[in-house]
Amino acid sequence: MASNARFRQGDGVIVTTQGSSRILAIHAYSTVLGTFDIADSTGSKIKFQVPASGQADIFIGELGIKCDSTISVSTPGANGGVTLFIG
Repeated sequence: MASNARFRQGDGVIVTTQGSSRILAIHAYSTVLGTFDIADSTGSKIKFQVPASGQADIFIGELGIKCDSTISVSTPGANGGVTLFIG
């Protein structure tokens, strides 16, 4: 299965599609302690915390988390970032 890496620093839309897509893996970092929230058009899909000056690597697998339409991300601070691997 082919995948695409999408990066976003700070809050906002990270993927826009008319169909559905699946999140296969996530890499996130933050300079401050806080919670990341990844959502689609139906609501929150996954939330996780990252320590101050820390990072998280989450592998979900080929089935992934199904998301419809637009995928957005909320980061703990303006200097936080997320890379989603979409398949």
